[in-house]
Amino acid sequence: MKPVMTFALMTMRSLVRRRTIWGISIVILLALIGIGQVPGYGTTNQGRFIIDFGLFGLEVGAFLLAVGLASNIYPRDRERRTIMPIIAVPLSRGEYLMGRFLGAAIVQAAAILVGCIGLMIVLIMKNHAVPPDLFPASLLLVVEGWFLLAVVFFFSFWTSPPLNAPLTLFLFIVSQMSVLDFVKLVPGVPGLMRVIRLLLPHMDVFHIKDPITHGMDIPGLYFLLAVLYGLSYMAFMLSVALAVFRKRDLK
Repeated sequence: MKPVMTFALMTMRSLVRRRTIWGISIVILLALIGIGQVPGYGTTNQGRFIIDFGLFGLEVGAFLLAVGLASNIYPRDRERRTIMPIIAVPLSRGEYLMGRFLGAAIVQAAAILVGCIGLMIVLIMKNHAVPPDLFPASLLLVVEGWFLLAVVFFFSFWTSPPLNAPLTLFLFIVSQMSVLDFVKLVPGVPGLMRVIRLLLPHMDVFHIKDPITHGMDIPGLYFLLAVLYGLSYMAFMLSVALAVFRKRDLK
């Protein structure tokens, strides 16, 4: 475990030095500031608007961070031929994947949580109450981001970076569709489409901005089950990614 954590810290430091993470983070913060500048015209719904679009912005930010952080890690290591000496001696392929994933996951989580704090500051500056479930909602977006990160790693082992983003985006969109909407994509085989949708992740479980916006209480058990659900899918995608990675010829 120690080699994995050491490699994860190395990955984290290298990612922090890249302009990608800072560019996406600045865009998220600017978007939050822009949302806060929308005039309320004396209405009582401005706080709801800020929370709704703020959480949506963090959700999109989680996707952008996943693609921006992870899509180039393995292709860059292979192009520079740095992966061969790493795997040849100090790390196995599984340890390489976990080290890279943990490093990117830490950076991604930190960026999302900073965005959550920024959203809280915007609400306070506009004299709106901060919902008690806002921080747990952001944690769910962190878990969703980790799942997307695992998906990006999976695609990176057999596709190019330009193809990685649209494939991840496609899964990101499809995983938020209802069963009825998904069946409409290919209405000729409704039974098969229902089975496929059942197997695909349901990312809507991570999005609780509507109940938070309307002041509804969310049971703590829901957060626990949603986190376990996301971590289970994340572990599954990492397992599939490792299976693909082990079959890759690195020469």
